[in-house]
Amino acid sequence: MKKILLLTICILLNNQYTTSQQFTENTEISLTGILYGDVKWIDNNLNGNDQLLISGYDANYSPYSAMYSFETENLGLLQLPIAPSYFSSIGKLDYNNDGIQDFLINGYDSNNDASCKLYISDGNGSYTSQNLSIPSTTNGKIKTEDLNNDGLIDVIVTGSAEDYSYIAKLFIQNEDGNFIEAIVPFFGSTYSSISTFDANNDGHVDVLLTGFSNSYVPETKLYLNDGAANFTESTTDPLTDVYFSTTSAADYDNDNDIDILISGFNASFTPYTVLYNNDGSGNFSEVTNVSLKQLYWGTSNFADYDNDGDLDIFLSGADANTITYAKFYKNTNGIFTEDTNAEIGIYGTYVSAADWSDYDNDGDLDFVLSGLDSHSNAITKVYTNQQESLSIDDFSFNNKLRIYPNPTTEKIVNLVYDESQLSNTAYTVSIFSSLGQKVFETNLTYTSKIFKKAIDLTTLESGIYLLQLTSGNQSVSKKLILN
Repeated sequence: MKKILLLTICILLNNQYTTSQQFTENTEISLTGILYGDVKWIDNNLNGNDQLLISGYDANYSPYSAMYSFETENLGLLQLPIAPSYFSSIGKLDYNNDGIQDFLINGYDSNNDASCKLYISDGNGSYTSQNLSIPSTTNGKIKTEDLNNDGLIDVIVTGSAEDYSYIAKLFIQNEDGNFIEAIVPFFGSTYSSISTFDANNDGHVDVLLTGFSNSYVPETKLYLNDGAANFTESTTDPLTDVYFSTTSAADYDNDNDIDILISGFNASFTPYTVLYNNDGSGNFSEVTNVSLKQLYWGTSNFADYDNDGDLDIFLSGADANTITYAKFYKNTNGIFTEDTNAEIGIYGTYVSAADWSDYDNDGDLDFVLSGLDSHSNAITKVYTNQQESLSIDDFSFNNKLRIYPNPTTEKIVNLVYDESQLSNTAYTVSIFSSLGQKVFETNLTYTSKIFKKAIDLTTLESGIYLLQLTSGNQSVSKKLILN
């Protein structure tokens, strides 16, 4: 039996190596292409499997919203009462603090009426919806985050409002579940982006805004939070002003502070992409030893797509000649180099959106990408990570690790690892937040052939995390859900 199992593994790996692609398109489901919209992976039933939510204009410029399941037993379009929407932006949140992921869609409905709808999950894959008194916008974004540390998710919305003014508003959720507008110094913008992260390591979530302002120029501003959702504009050296913009924030160099990736049209009205390194106090300097593709109106993502423990870069968008691109940059000890192997088979898009998740639960990150391709066709594509770099040892390492319970409400997880040759081996367990920040780490040493270790994570907030187990030059990452 062992020989048959080993032969099967070798055949699987050999088949994997016959192609040089890091990612392959999942063609099991025919997905509606969208533009002027958003895409998000949603766990709608707490079974650890993410469903795909998309919303925006379809190829005929009709509003469209839908959720798709990639589970074998429930493959395809889910029959859910999600209202069609365009100029859409999606926010994920646990609205009622029941440990189940809800979402909201901000945009315009099929009657061209402004609409911000909240969809509340029942935990079994169904939703009830309600309208929120949050303004809908075009060419804007919506962001969900607890900004006043009360355990309730708040909402930021930017874009062009119904009266054609450019807005950036914050709505604080109260204990009754209502969203109340707060006074903030945010600049109103369109063709904008929002990133939330702790810029100065004071334990509070700050806000980075970009976009075309009411002064009719591109702007980028960082607003520092005092912990009670009172914001002041940062006075450090300014970041590049952009619109048609996208931003991401994460700790790419593993030095325990959050760095920034920005792309868009700059003040010279040319595409511009830049990486900034954080000194730990919220002062940012441009990283000059990397050559990133200069793009606008796309996506910029930090994602550890090669599973080596540090965050790589994915970019999409158009250049100055409106030629579309999808670019990958591999992170090696904080140095980025273009990964042309990962780019094979990926459609270049602009007016695009992307989101990353291990939707097939095989231990590596996959992604969805939408927008206009090089022929100006609206597309939505799911790309499955083949994890080409896995050796037989890595493959074995990946599949011998089990985490349970996952999801968990008690925030106590058990790690079980079976290794017949294990002897005085040191392991490091690291946990990263959705922002890419390391929030937990512990070192473990085992001498038995099979170990089981309970890890107390009660200090962490509820949410979706990435757990990484490292031993020597081997590393495996698995999604962890704390409710």
